[in-house]
Order: sequence, then C-alpha cells, then structure tokens
Amino acid sequence: MTSPVFDFIIIGGGPTGSSAATYLRWKGYSVLVLEKEKFPRQHVGESLLPFCYPLFKELGVLDEMKRRFVRKPGARFSSHDGKQSSTWCFRNIIHDESYLSFHVVRADFDKMLLDNAAKHGAEVKEQTKVERVELDLPNDHVRVHTTGADGLAQEYEGRFLIDASGQDTFLARRTGDKHAYKELDRIAFLTHWKGAKYTQGIDVGLLQIVYLESHKSGWFGIQPVGKDRLSVGLVINRKYLKEQKAKLTAAGHEEWQKAFYLQEIRECALTRDILSDAEIAQPLIAVSDFSYYAEKTFGHNFAMLGDAGRFLDPIFASGVYLGMNSSRMFAEALDVLMKQGREEGLKAMEEKKKYIDGAYSLVEKFINIFYDPDSFNLAKLSSTSESNYEGYQTAFSLVHYLLAGDFFNNYEKYGDFLDMLKNPKQFARWRNLVVSRPNVHEKTCGTTYEAIFGDIEDEYVRTTSINGIMA
Repeated sequence: MTSPVFDFIIIGGGPTGSSAATYLRWKGYSVLVLEKEKFPRQHVGESLLPFCYPLFKELGVLDEMKRRFVRKPGARFSSHDGKQSSTWCFRNIIHDESYLSFHVVRADFDKMLLDNAAKHGAEVKEQTKVERVELDLPNDHVRVHTTGADGLAQEYEGRFLIDASGQDTFLARRTGDKHAYKELDRIAFLTHWKGAKYTQGIDVGLLQIVYLESHKSGWFGIQPVGKDRLSVGLVINRKYLKEQKAKLTAAGHEEWQKAFYLQEIRECALTRDILSDAEIAQPLIAVSDFSYYAEKTFGHNFAMLGDAGRFLDPIFASGVYLGMNSSRMFAEALDVLMKQGREEGLKAMEEKKKYIDGAYSLVEKFINIFYDPDSFNLAKLSSTSESNYEGYQTAFSLVHYLLAGDFFNNYEKYGDFLDMLKNPKQFARWRNLVVSRPNVHEKTCGTTYEAIFGDIEDEYVRTTSINGIMA
C-alpha cells in the first residue's frame, strides 16, 4: 500500500515540532509527525518564559496548563555563599496575567502539546525512528525512511521536511553542519527531589539561579514543578568537570556523575540547606555537547527549527520559547511557499530567519555577559530600583524584558543595551544607580503559595529509562 504524500513531515514531537504541526494544520496542510520516543518521557528545560503565554493561549492549552502546572512570577539570582541576591519580578514590566509564567514537568508538558497537535489533525507516529532522508528527489519532494517499534521499515513522502529533532540535530549531523560554540563548553545535570525545603522564594514560585564559584563557571537552576517536587539542575564548565571526574574515579566512585552532582550540592550554601532532608526522586539526566549551531538552517524543501538548528545554553530558560515562536513564524513563511512557489517562499523564509537569528544572537550575547567574570553579576543588582536619570529607568526595564523573553522584535535595541553594559564606566554608573535604590531584597513578587501551587496535584515523571548522557 502506497503511503500518501504529506505536505509537511516533521521529525520530532517536542514543543517545536508539535507547535509547528498545529500551526500548519490550522492553515489546512496535511502534517505527519515522526517521534522516536513514546511520550511521556523525561526531558530538561522546565522553566518557561512569560512570552510563551500568548502562544499557549493561541494553541488552546492555556487553561490546561493553569490546572496542571506550577506558576512562575520571576527569577531570583543568588551568590554561591547565599550572602547576596536580587529578585527580578515579571510584573514590573508585564501588566496583565501573562506575567505569571510556568514551571512544568516536561514529560507531561510535551505530551500535552503533542496530543494537541493530534487533536487538530496532525498524524502522529511515536516510537518511529527516522533513519535517513532524501532531499533531492526529482519532484523536489522529500522521502523519509523510518524504523518502527516493531522493527519494520517504512517510507514516507512529503513536500517539505521540518527537522525539529532537538538536540538529536538530525539533519545538521548528517550534513556535517553541526558546529560547537567552544566558549560555551559546558555539561548539564538534572534530577527531581522530594522532601526539599520550600524556602528562599521557592514557596512563591521563583526560579532560583545560584552562581557557583568563578573557577567552576557554572550555576544551579532550581524550580518547583510540584508541591513536593523540586527540579535541581547543575550546569558546569567541562574543564572543571574533567578535573573532578579524575578525582572521583580515582577514589572509586563507579557512578561518578551522581557523586559529582551531589558533591556540588553540598558545596553550595543554598542547595545544601534546602536539600538537607530531601531525596532524589528520579534518575539523573546528564546532557553534554549542548551548545552548537548549523550554518544552513533552511532550503526550498527543508528547515531546521528550534534546538535542531541551534542551541546556546539553558541559563535564561529560552529554548522552549525560541523553538515554539520560531515554529509559529516559520509556519507563515511556509504558507507562502506552498501557495506562491519557491521564489516567494524562500524570500519569506529569509525574512523570518532574520528575526529568528536576531533573537538567538541577542540571547547569545546575554549568555556570554552572564558567564563573563568581569561583567555584571545579577545576584549583586537590584531589579526594583527607580531612577530619574534619563535612560536608566528604561535600562532597568530592558533587563526585565530580556529575562521575560522579549527576544524577537527588539533584538537590536536590547543588543545595544548589552553592549553599553560592557563599557566599564557606563556599567559602573548603571550599577551604582541600581544598588542605591530601595527594595533590593524583594522576596515574593507579590505572590502567595496558593497563587503559585493552587489545586495542582504532583505529576510524577512516568519514564524511568533515561539515565546518563542524553546527547
């Protein structure tokens, strides 16, 4: 039996792929989503940005998210010894309900979005691994070769291929177009804990970012994803990790990754305190080689969206929003391609790519400043200050907007602001204005435990097979 020709074939059913599928279905196209895993499955990237909010509303999943997931009113940055901190509240710049974002269990969040794509008419095939693709068929179609859970091979043909395979980077790896950001050479570890202390702003939903000592060039990211479910991620410099691996293996630790993760938790004041009576609730996930980019992210019959084409660093929780919004934008360009032909379609894709690349470049600049030991340290700044100095009140708002996810439409303006902060004299003046203002230790962002956790029930990750290096 001959398989039908789909308008779009999407590799990967994560937030980027499922969002692209839904948007394209709304435009009337036939869509096939090929996902190698069976959802739900564990994944990293649980803290979402306020700028995701209108996407959730548009996709029709917002009410479900309010019922199921913990809310997030802002981010708190702390020093490794716990002596300094600052809180950045989204309500300072967002004056509607979208200031209250979300912390999610990715296994459940991703399944919700994939089910939503199926509900809107996308054909979804899970446990279907893409083995290879052909992009040079005579009719400009694409052919995708897969293997199913039963081990049987299957071919699918489509008019356009979207690679949303995330850190599998399906096309980039096979074309030799995957390049590392060498200055972002880090490894991430993540697991969930039960029995943690909900203090230090965790009880009111704040994302906690804890700077580690400068020689480690890393941080802890802590977010509540349930009433008794705390996600604790560690991102660390690879050079430091290699040194510690040698020491731990020499000391006889067979599970050296877990030993290292627990070692760093004990050495950090905040994590040592809040996890003193807690226990690990799921296998440890480790992700390496996660900072990369592809040079050629689209052509007349393919596109790489989200993490499949570029990923920087998880520090500002930007990955889900960058992927989902890129899917929304590119769906508009692909509609032009299908209706007006290759020339107009390529122009439309190039125009969308300008904004997508601008957003990624802005985030990259912000990340590089974060890791620069000679640049500003967000734990030492107050976000709540006000100033009558012309231009500086706007500057305070710009940091808020960056943390909230305003990457696409204003990337040039924000980029200029970040360049300003690299100037030692201008930065010193800006910093002095910030720290001289009141309310430097705001703790709650005006939220309560009830507003953050509501009536949700803890949703425990049901997949336990993932352990060790994912990418």
